[in-house]
Amino acid sequence: EKTANRFRKLRNKLSQIRILKRKETMKLIIAATLAASAAAFAPAKVAQTSTSLNAFEDELGAQPPLGFFDPLGMLTDADQERFDRLRYVEVKHGRICQLAFLGQIVTRNGIHLPGPIDMAGDSFDSYPNGIAALFGDNAIPQ
Repeated sequence: EKTANRFRKLRNKLSQIRILKRKETMKLIIAATLAASAAAFAPAKVAQTSTSLNAFEDELGAQPPLGFFDPLGMLTDADQERFDRLRYVEVKHGRICQLAFLGQIVTRNGIHLPGPIDMAGDSFDSYPNGIAALFGDNAIPQ
């Protein structure tokens, strides 16, 4: 009977410790939640913008929190003509990449241009597509 009483006391103490740990854990969770929500109301840091890019702040594509994005500094001390040229080249290369991707999709689905690819009479579908068409055993002859 003494052993049973000791066991009950020990079990009660363990359950009290578990309850205290749960309360401490809940307090910690509540404190972390409050700290995270308080950070939402902290004032935002104002980013310093470069003076050389202020001329392009109102251009299409400039985002309000970031401003004009030029990580490589290609427009440092640039004029409007250089800006327009780089924008034109970027759009042109983007369109070429889109056409190249579309060409990959079309040829991988088995659609090829009709007729021969060279004077020997080889057809377009006799060669692989992608980088394999340039290098490898079955590459397009130059």
